[in-house]
Amino acid sequence: MRIDVVIELIIPDNTAFTVLTALRHLGYAELQAVDRAEHIILTTDENAQPSELVAHLAQAEVVFNPNKHRLSYSVENGATSTEPAELEALVSDKDGDNSRLVRLLTTTFGMSGVRDIERAVGWRLRDTHGPASRERLEWACRELLANRISQRYDIRPRPHAASVRETAAGPTKGGR
Repeated sequence: MRIDVVIELIIPDNTAFTVLTALRHLGYAELQAVDRAEHIILTTDENAQPSELVAHLAQAEVVFNPNKHRLSYSVENGATSTEPAELEALVSDKDGDNSRLVRLLTTTFGMSGVRDIERAVGWRLRDTHGPASRERLEWACRELLANRISQRYDIRPRPHAASVRETAAGPTKGGR
């Protein structure tokens, strides 16, 4: 099973603002907004409980700080929305080795069942006509968002995600 965990800033995102400015200077004059999110895509055992794993991840301040982040998740082939999905560009490193993070999360934070992790940055663009088209996102990736030598990108519909609210009674480190 694959779980796409999305971590978004709830404070102003200077990187997204810089990208907005740069893409406008590169010719995308009608660009109005840029949203950026970190994606942590967990590959898990089939019997893993997504909500439990995500609750543990919400306690792992090495990837999530509740004072500045919002966390949501979707399960691959999970719930879908009846509304047309907004497109997003997912940019990831070609040679990303996340084995140390897998070990840390499975041992220190009790996330048993996690087999692999992929990390990516998700970009959503909106212009005067609404969400950016596939062509605009591909252009932005070629021009600025992805380094063709060391990164790859995928334009995809943004998954319907469940929001996570951190609770004081959530799991603790090591499942204690």
